[in-house]
Amino acid sequence: MNNMLFQIFDLVTTFAMMLVFIRFMLQFAGMDASNPMIAPAYKATHIVDVFGRIFPTVGQGRISIAAIVLMFLIRLIDISGKAALTHKGIAPVPLFFTGTISLVLDFLRMCRYLVIGSIIVSWIVVFTQSQHPIIGIIIMLAEPILAPFRRITPNLGMIDLSPMVAFFAFYLLEMFIGGFASSFMPMLG
Repeated sequence: MNNMLFQIFDLVTTFAMMLVFIRFMLQFAGMDASNPMIAPAYKATHIVDVFGRIFPTVGQGRISIAAIVLMFLIRLIDISGKAALTHKGIAPVPLFFTGTISLVLDFLRMCRYLVIGSIIVSWIVVFTQSQHPIIGIIIMLAEPILAPFRRITPNLGMIDLSPMVAFFAFYLLEMFIGGFASSFMPMLG
């Protein structure tokens, strides 16, 4: 019974994290709720607007500090809830650092998945010669992530190397931060 409760708790916190990440990326990509395909995501994450009254947006309103804080709180709830379900305690300092590191790793992982999604939908567009509105949304969500990589990759015409470079950059950064965290966290106790 406890294992099933643990799995359900993990599923709920992962889903909540993913929703808030999508909301963050929608705002980061400059996509507003006036689009009928995007409006449900804004409605489902209305709590970000509530947090937005406390935490401002930066970068001409594109970077939502409220969404980042909410993702951090979800991560803290996830870690402390799992510790409670396994009958283990976690001190506040390790909880803060574990939450911060796991939030950064989760964010990098979700960015990597978004890059993979943009690669897949670009292939769908090429092979089917049609574009569903969802495909356009995925491509627009990935654009702020891929834009810096497009500036540093060579222009090869029809072949865009920026998604592959972005994928490997996020993967290497994820490995580096994960390695740093695994060597640093034992010092916290």
